[in-house]
Formats: sequence, structure tokens, C-alpha cells
Amino acid sequence: MLAVIGWCVVVDVPAQPAPSPDRTGLDAFGTTPDAGQFDRLIEQVERGDLIVSGPQQVRDVVRRLDALRPKNDARRELRLRGFRCDYDDLGQPAAGLAFARAGLADAARLHDVGEQIRFSLCEANYIDGSGRTAQSAATVDAALVLARKHDDPRLLAQTLVHRGSLYSLLGQQAAALTDFLEAQKVYTAAGLRKEAEASLGDIAAAYRRMGDHDKALEYLRQGIAFAEREGDAGLLSVALLQTGYLHEDLRQYEEALAVLRRALDVAAAHGLEYDVAAAHLAMASSLVRKGDFDAAETALTTARAGFERVGDRSNEAMLQLLDGMVLAGRGDHPQALEHYDRAARAFEVDPNLRYQVDLYASRALSHEALGNYRAAMDDLKLERSGRSRLYEDSRTQQSLLLQYQFDTARRDLENARLQAERRSQQQRLKVAERASRWQWAALVSIALLMVILLALFMRQLRSMRRINQLALTDALTGVANRRHVEVAAEQAVANARAQQEPLAVLTFDLDWFKRINDGHGHACGDQVLIRVARACETLLRQNDLLGRMGGEEFIVLLPKTSTDAALMVAERLRDSVHRLDLSDLAEDLNVTISLGLAMLRPQDDGVHDVIDRADAALYRAKEAGRNRVAMEI
Repeated sequence: MLAVIGWCVVVDVPAQPAPSPDRTGLDAFGTTPDAGQFDRLIEQVERGDLIVSGPQQVRDVVRRLDALRPKNDARRELRLRGFRCDYDDLGQPAAGLAFARAGLADAARLHDVGEQIRFSLCEANYIDGSGRTAQSAATVDAALVLARKHDDPRLLAQTLVHRGSLYSLLGQQAAALTDFLEAQKVYTAAGLRKEAEASLGDIAAAYRRMGDHDKALEYLRQGIAFAEREGDAGLLSVALLQTGYLHEDLRQYEEALAVLRRALDVAAAHGLEYDVAAAHLAMASSLVRKGDFDAAETALTTARAGFERVGDRSNEAMLQLLDGMVLAGRGDHPQALEHYDRAARAFEVDPNLRYQVDLYASRALSHEALGNYRAAMDDLKLERSGRSRLYEDSRTQQSLLLQYQFDTARRDLENARLQAERRSQQQRLKVAERASRWQWAALVSIALLMVILLALFMRQLRSMRRINQLALTDALTGVANRRHVEVAAEQAVANARAQQEPLAVLTFDLDWFKRINDGHGHACGDQVLIRVARACETLLRQNDLLGRMGGEEFIVLLPKTSTDAALMVAERLRDSVHRLDLSDLAEDLNVTISLGLAMLRPQDDGVHDVIDRADAALYRAKEAGRNRVAMEI
């Protein structure tokens, strides 16, 4: 869930004329075989000194390289093929995959490790383009093993960026940022400043998918400025697309469409067919959510045709999902359901939980409109479960990133300590050799070093405490999170059985909470969750535990509580929430909760059996009209 409280993103992206193809750099090279010029031309393109941003420019460079390549030079012929695999349009994914695998076999035969890495990354690209993102992971991992042994920092950083992008698409944002930040270090250490700046957009995308929009915006602004400064249309198009996605995440649809139109203009002006199709697809998403279904349908038709021209199948699930949303918006729910089912099958091949949650929510609305209430309830359960997973994944990714930062700082601290010890030892030797008058300087240096080390240790200790707090507490409401609840619940079951005392479990969620988010915004919805949690906490005993399981779902553990007493607690919770005054958030805003109650039984395998019965009771409370308590059967 996005926590956007009174905050808006405005990215300064004024329209600028698209850069014209720069032939000056290419014309500086000859047209007859010359190994030195061949190597320099490839180096200038890869370093970013010569910008190649469109299909025609790529073809011009390939022709010039072919003219410069010495005849019967097998290694440079292979290098040219590797360059084409990186930059040229090789047609449909099957053709590109065959080209990459043939190059990989020749590179292995010639023992050319650099080209093996390049062709492996190219192969992974075409596997991804055929809609099998997860399957390209093994190929990229193999390329990274080679890159770490190969003495080429640029190839190592490129491979790290490639794997990081793959992790990011698969939802593993902490792992993605770990690779991106390591790549930045490799680029910087090798003096490859342009390459380091060119990868800022990848870092921004990972932060956006993690929900850290401040960080994403910071990197996007830097990336846009760099792309404009260098005249790199490809990078500029991608950075603008990511900015459009960020605005859509924040429900700022007009801002998103304005940025995406500029991205479309840049991509179209430079013949970037895939980026043109991607911009139309992103615009369709914002138009659907804005309610402009005619314009969305036109954008979808254009996007689908563009993806078909370049042979890309990786966006089929999103195309089907948005088709369904357009049809549902026009009231054609039977046809919408057909597209939703196609999207669901496509997501089974190439999963994306963020979009699958949107699919479940949209499909539930269509089922409800057609009177298929059981199917609607099933999809709502899937949506709720998916949102809980997204929430937990986000917190886990943030914790993992903090852990990575802590480990990195600890390693840096250890290296600093070792270097300081070596310097200190050398200093002591010099002091012993020269005179005792230098001893005071050495002692002062050691004292200062210890103060610095102590300060660094205290800072890392604070970071560890923060990590522990994140692991136990829900960041929004301040109550226990899912992990904390699961541990406490198992302990409560063990205590209840050991002491032969009752244990009651309540589960509840907010009625019609999606309407609050849709009608008043996510910022208002977050405040409602906070106040409901506070109202319930004040009614519980010291040994009771209130926890948030994700989204609008909560759980209450009531040790040493009989059935009748638990029912009284549930009614007090329900009544307290019902009487909450939320008029300062929005006029006529009221909120209610539905609760399910279950008791620990001797035959239960664990706490999950009790929670399942409480959830079943909660659903009966929902079906009975909401704002009520239901007891397990």
C-alpha cells in the first residue's frame, strides 16, 4: 500500500526537440579495413562518446564496423556479431535467440570469454522478450560467474545491471538494488562515469517498485538530466516511462499522461519501436484508471500492433488485463471476464504479483456485476492474500536492503580498521626509528582512530536496532506485524495447552475499505487504519495482542479468555470502531468492522487451524450484512 500523505511529485520535464542523429563522430572513421579504428569505434559507442539511439544509426555503425573489420579476422568478426546482439534489431525472439546461441557456441570454441558474456546476456534478453522472464535467470547467473573471473570492469558492471533488472522484474528489489549499487561501485572504480550515470534509471525503477518514491524521483531526475545532456534518446525514453509509472502509482494520472506523451514523442522521433509500444501501453493503463475508455482502447490497439511488429510477447498479460478493464468500464462484463481469464493464464507463465492483484480486484467487480457472488468472493480473497504478500514483501525487501547496507558498512569499517592498524604499525616503527618525541603524535592518532571507530560502531548498532524494530512492528499502525503475530500465537497455543487454559482468536477487517481508498484516497485510508488500531488497542488487556496481517486485516489473541468473555471483547471492539468520529478526515465518513471468533481446540495442529476457523466465521459475518460478530461453527 502506498503511504502518500499530503505529498505530490512534480518532475520538471519540459518538452525539448529530439536530438538529431549525429553523424560527425561516425564520419571520423574510415571505410577500409583497419583493426585500430574498428576497436576505437566500438569503444566509443560502448563508452557513450558516440550516441547510437535509433535503428538507422545502429545499421550505419554496423556497416562502418563491417568495412573496418580486417578480413579473415575471426575474433573481430565475432566481436561485430556480439555488438549486433547488443544493439541491432535481430527480428523475432526466435531469430534473436538462434543468433545469440550460435555466437555463444563460436565464442566458446575460440575461448573468447568476453564474447561468451555478451552473447549470454543477449540470449537472456531474447528469452525475456519471448515472455519467459524467470527462465532467463540461469543464463544471467552463468554470465556473471564468467564476468567475475574476467578482467573487464565494464562487462562485470553490465552483467550486474542485467541481473539486477531481472531481479527487479521478479519483485526481488533488495537483491536488484544490491546488484545495481555494486555495478555503480565497479563503474566508479574503473572511471566509467557515463556508464554509471546511464544506469541511474535502473536504480530508480527498483526503488519505485519497492514503494520508495522519494528515492525513485531523485534518481529519475538525475537520469533524465543525464540523458538530455548526452542526447541519448534511448535512455531518455526509458527514464520518462519510469517517471510516468511513478505518477500512476501515486494516482496522478494527468501528470503521468503528460510525461508519457513526451516519452512517446522521443521514442517515435528516433524509431524506437519497442519504446513506442511501451509508451502506448503505459498511457492505456493511466487512461483506464482515469475512466477514458475510448482513448485507452485506441492506445491498446496501437501498443499491441507495435509489440507484434517487434515480436515481443512479454506484455501479453497486461494487454489482456487492460482490454478487460476497458470492457468492464463499458459494462460488457461477460467479455471482460474472457480477457481477465486470458490474462490470468498469461500470468501463470510469467507471474507479476502487483498486476495479478489488480486482475483479481477487477475480475471480482465483474463477477459481482453479473451476480456471481461466490466467484467474486473467491477473487476478493485472492486479492486480499496478494496485497498481504505485497505488503510483507515490501517490508522484507526494505529489511534486506538495510541488512545489505549494514553488512557493507561493517565490511568498510573492518577494512578501515585493518588499514588503520597497518598505518598505526608503520607509524610505531617510524617512531621507534626516529625518536621518542613522535610517540605522543602516535598516541593521539590512535585515540582519534578509536573515537572514530566507536562512532561508526554506535551508528551501526542503531541501524541493527532499527532492523529489529522493522521485523516486529507494522510500520503504519504501530501494532504487531504478521511475523510477530505468528511467533506470539504459537507461544500462546503452547502456554494454553500447558496450563489447560482457554485461548480465543479474533480476526477482523474493515468493511468496504476499498471504497474509502477509492473515494477519499490512500492517505485517508491509512489514517483510518491507524485510528481503528488505536481504538482497538485501548480496549485490550496487557497480555492480549493486536496485530496487522496486511491491508485492512487484523487479528487479536486473547489468552485465558472463555468464549463468552471473547464475545464481549469482540462486541466492544465492533462498537468502539462503529462510534469512531472521522469527520476531520472526510464528512460523513464512517467505518465498521466485521469479526470472526474461534477457540483453540484439543485436536488443532497449531494456531493456523484456529485462525482458519476465525476467518471462516469472519466471512459469515460479511455475508450476513457486515458490522457484526460471528462465532465459529
